[in-house]
Amino acid sequence: MMEPVDKDKANGDGDGNGGAPLSRLQRRPRGPVAALLGHRLISIDLAEGTIEAEFQAAAHLFNPMGVMQGGMTMAMLEHALVDAVAAGNASAKDIILLEVQCNFLTAVEPGPVRCRARLVRQGRSTAFVEAQLFDNNGELAATASAVANLEEPEPNQP
Repeated sequence: MMEPVDKDKANGDGDGNGGAPLSRLQRRPRGPVAALLGHRLISIDLAEGTIEAEFQAAAHLFNPMGVMQGGMTMAMLEHALVDAVAAGNASAKDIILLEVQCNFLTAVEPGPVRCRARLVRQGRSTAFVEAQLFDNNGELAATASAVANLEEPEPNQP
């Protein structure tokens, strides 16, 4: 199993907030669905604009055919897409996916799966991001691309 790697931390580049980007992003609130999916952020490469995350394709996420329900695959990709946008934004921003295109390439069977996501381009209020999901054999199983809206959080939000 791959150990968490923060390439910017290894290079001595922190985020200016008392911690490296990987640890900052690992502390970001994710909600109960992330726990349901077994989400674990593994690495960030700010120079490349990429993240890698691991999820667990567990039996409670499967359909009667014995493969992971497509909506669960999509949820894993969504978490990776948001992680990639959040990694490139040290200031707290609300990230709202406005549009997502998902392609299911093969069925996902039980076991750990990996997502790799990349921030393609970002403006002041919009980001374009893409992700890939690999099954427990390392085969590409699904892809997604998205447009995200970036907003400053309301003053009463953490």
